[in-house]
Amino acid sequence: SFVGQSSASCILLLGGAMTNYNKWDKFAAHVASDTDEEEERELKDFTQKRCRYIHIPPKEFVRKEQLCALLEEDESFRAPSSASAACAAEGEEEVQDGLKKYGWSAVGSQFIPGYGAGASGDDLWRIFFDDNFLSAQKAPNPGARALLGTTSLGSMVVACFDRSAGQDRPISCYEVADLIFKRQQGSDGEKIAYEAEKGKEQMAMFEKLGAQTVNLQPPEQ
Repeated sequence: SFVGQSSASCILLLGGAMTNYNKWDKFAAHVASDTDEEEERELKDFTQKRCRYIHIPPKEFVRKEQLCALLEEDESFRAPSSASAACAAEGEEEVQDGLKKYGWSAVGSQFIPGYGAGASGDDLWRIFFDDNFLSAQKAPNPGARALLGTTSLGSMVVACFDRSAGQDRPISCYEVADLIFKRQQGSDGEKIAYEAEKGKEQMAMFEKLGAQTVNLQPPEQ
């Protein structure tokens, strides 16, 4: 039976012995940390942060090391400097190269849910893709789907904007693969919920200022 409970720990009396679950939580966290460090050592060839953009190809994977090997560094990729530069007809030369390389018609982008402007940390992860991928691309991209949480087709490029530095920072294939697997396991639920709550607070503030808001949700059938 439960004999006592506090914010610091929960103690269960079982067979005459008391079990401190706070202690076991710390032990489990320590084991998880050791496992992460061991995994990172095993995949050290993929931990170098050499470039700012990494291509996520539309390919299947099962293991993290397999995904690390699939991911491709793309230092030649450039994010468009404006909306007009994102279009194939008017794009900057370096942006045009990316469009041709990945078979995109125009560059679209989106922050990964939980890592957008409303997030609490400095790492703002975002994905670049064919702005018309739902109609123009065919190959499913399971890695990008794990990050965006929605249908993702064709090649996509991931980057991490450092809020404190004001620019995209160097990232590694291991870092991206680890983020993808954590998203698949639902580890970022709190981040997504926090960002959603901040978004609601901002909308409420705009409404108080007299701004008109628009509900983009489709009507119920």
